[in-house]
Amino acid sequence: MPRPSAENLLWIDCEMTGLNPYLPREGIKEGEEFFPDRILEIACIATDKHLNQLDEGIEYIVKTEKEVLDRMNEWCINQHGKTGLTQACLDSRYTMQEVDKLVSDYVAKHFPPDAPALLAGNSVHADKAFINKDLPLLASKLHYRILDVSSLKEIGRRWYPSLDWTSKKDEAEHRALSDIKASIAELKRYRENLFKPVEEENTAENTAAR
Repeated sequence: MPRPSAENLLWIDCEMTGLNPYLPREGIKEGEEFFPDRILEIACIATDKHLNQLDEGIEYIVKTEKEVLDRMNEWCINQHGKTGLTQACLDSRYTMQEVDKLVSDYVAKHFPPDAPALLAGNSVHADKAFINKDLPLLASKLHYRILDVSSLKEIGRRWYPSLDWTSKKDEAEHRALSDIKASIAELKRYRENLFKPVEEENTAENTAAR
């Protein structure tokens, strides 16, 4: 197994009951009961700084009560039902607290204890908001900075409109692990089209030594 490194990237994708970890959904009237959305599934893949996977990654589904799943919006009910996630949540044996510990243990394998993990993904600020609420142990291991692939996509399609900016993630099955792999592939494509060739490992060191 590769040694832990602060230069590694922690790719995370979550599937949730909706998009509102704290705020009421649209349409909830004053005085009505409010139920915040929550994480249903989380997947992680650690890569090195050159986007090479360090292992096959992990994914966990959180055991979720039927009444929670029944409160999802129409899109989530249809999508999570189609992918099998809804039934998987009913069948899962992992509590939210257990998932928090398991994912945190995974982070500890790939990042030094004194180096917060840099979170990477597509629109990953949304995932981080849910992690902050539902997975506090994992949240404590994350850097305050993030690497958001969608930011590069938005820059690229504005500055280089002739290129194809269609993401494979757009066609992914909306399960956490497959979405992560699509995001990593997307960033590799942006690296090839938006940036200068990556410097050799010793180039920066030689320059700094001069």
